[in-house]
Amino acid sequence: MVVHAAKAIRQHHPKMCLTLDIQDAPGDPVPPFINGHRPDIRGWSIGACFCALIAEAKTDGDIDNNHTRSQVDAYLRYLDTIKSGIGIFILAVNGEAADTARGLLKFHCRAQVSSCLQVEVFDGLDFWALGPLGGELWRLS
Repeated sequence: MVVHAAKAIRQHHPKMCLTLDIQDAPGDPVPPFINGHRPDIRGWSIGACFCALIAEAKTDGDIDNNHTRSQVDAYLRYLDTIKSGIGIFILAVNGEAADTARGLLKFHCRAQVSSCLQVEVFDGLDFWALGPLGGELWRLS
């Protein structure tokens, strides 16, 4: 799931540099710990607008639990500290688990969504962006 999500992120954000929590050889770079958790994918782009991305891949049975909520909180706290640019959090799941992932994020972090902090679900095919309070709930990104 991590490799598949990274490939889709590269297509969706072609100028983004990504680091994955998968090493091809010992010593290859991996994402740093962020607020006590190591994300599956960390990305950044520098240009007209700085963009930081964190993606976490989850299996069907590992979405709606305390550990996942702790990871989401940790990554959103980090992305919220970006004062000049955009932070993007992506929860990557199997298509069958997309509804569970969207429900978790809708109830857990919708109030944090803004023009500077985006929350998305990657369902294996498409990226779905969570709208801010008062806006459209989900839209294709």
